[in-house]
Amino acid sequence: MSNSPETVNVHLLLNRSRQQRILEYKQRFAQAIVFGLPVMLLQWFGPSLGGQQVEQQRWIAILQAILAGWVTYVGATGMVVEGILRLPRIGFDLLVGAVAASMYLYSAGSTLGVFFIGRPFYGPLMFHWTVLVLVLWCGGRWAIMSRTNARE
Repeated sequence: MSNSPETVNVHLLLNRSRQQRILEYKQRFAQAIVFGLPVMLLQWFGPSLGGQQVEQQRWIAILQAILAGWVTYVGATGMVVEGILRLPRIGFDLLVGAVAASMYLYSAGSTLGVFFIGRPFYGPLMFHWTVLVLVLWCGGRWAIMSRTNARE
């Protein structure tokens, strides 16, 4: 194994402290709550905000795509990249991150239809499921790792 700067940096990334990992999950969870709550509210209450049905679909999809995009970027990207770096060992972070990213990409692809035909290409959009998966996973990992760390 060479000691190139890239190798050393990957080694440091993969072997960071438990405290650093706890902080990462806490930050992912907080970002998912702050930016994900509006996604959930749009899912449940967006259609009742008024306006024509076509306009509702258009703006709900666009706003959810933007907000859930940030949640996915902050919450899933790190887990997926680290999981890929650890291959061939597959961890749950990689699986959860890949599922969340896949749901986001599916929904974002549909939302592109808003710009071409005035409505999503296909449905249902799964932005709210993406957010829910990341909130639960990151919050759960933060809680479990914090408790485990406190006991040690």
